[in-house]
Amino acid sequence: MKFRCLLALVTIMLITLVAFAETFPSRPVQIIVPWSAGGATDVLFRAVASVFPKYANGQPLVINNIPGAGAVTGVMEFLKAKPDGYTLFSLATPIITKIHWSDVKFTVDDFVPIINIVNDPSYILVRADSPYKTLSDLIEAAKNNPETITMGNGGAGGGNHLVAVAFEDFVGIQFIHVPFNGGAPAITALVGGHVDAVMAAAPEGVSNVQSGQLRVLAVLGASRLSVFPDVPTSVELGYDFRLGMWRGVAAPKGTPSEIVETLHDIFYKCINDPEFLSKAKELGSVISYMNSVEFFNFVRRQNQFWENLMKNKKLGEKYGK
Repeated sequence: MKFRCLLALVTIMLITLVAFAETFPSRPVQIIVPWSAGGATDVLFRAVASVFPKYANGQPLVINNIPGAGAVTGVMEFLKAKPDGYTLFSLATPIITKIHWSDVKFTVDDFVPIINIVNDPSYILVRADSPYKTLSDLIEAAKNNPETITMGNGGAGGGNHLVAVAFEDFVGIQFIHVPFNGGAPAITALVGGHVDAVMAAAPEGVSNVQSGQLRVLAVLGASRLSVFPDVPTSVELGYDFRLGMWRGVAAPKGTPSEIVETLHDIFYKCINDPEFLSKAKELGSVISYMNSVEFFNFVRRQNQFWENLMKNKKLGEKYGK
């Protein structure tokens, strides 16, 4: 009798899970991007959104840009969401760095990693008419004139800001760091001549480089980017410095595992869709898939890396006091 009851219970659970998989999502899914429209994370997820309905019962992925306070405004809105799979978050490097830069009211444990999509090496952009023609030119000028070269970024305590800080420490120079409310405004400022350079990552500035407005001095990684095949890497130039921006999807804490699994499968199909892959190539993005478990472990390693870096160097509002 007990066995029959158990068998019946298991059967009901299986039927429920199958029914869930077939019906979820049954309405639009939103993903919060805590930066301005046009920035790297925003553009990436708009490319994902273009194919999302194919694999999500026809339901759209709605991009909800909530910029402000170095991504904190968007995170705080995300923390209010129900753990039902219908409100997601664009988890990226700057969120982890912000945790250790400022006294924020969230930690890495407030995010349930679903899938990582890209891991893009950062690069240094200057205007096409900049006097700095090579990476060595920029470094030499910064050494001869400390704290005179302005380096823009997408936000204080954000990923590319911290990459720039790590880079200047690596080569023994100092920039004047100029934060903007997202990558797109930083690029706009560079085009307008308001800063000398910008630390960015794909797809930020790609179209500006292709149109001849901006120039890339170096890609801070081991491999050249297909979108910039003639631009050398930092490793090629003798600087073994490799850092960049990863971007993935997270759900609210408490989201059921079956929802996480279903969302993972939807996004996995999206990032393997030929249409998305074509757009990712145009953007210069480097696909770096990690499943939920791999992404979970990776995020925690990143959390420890940035915590150690900022504590050791006494950086930011949190550890620089």
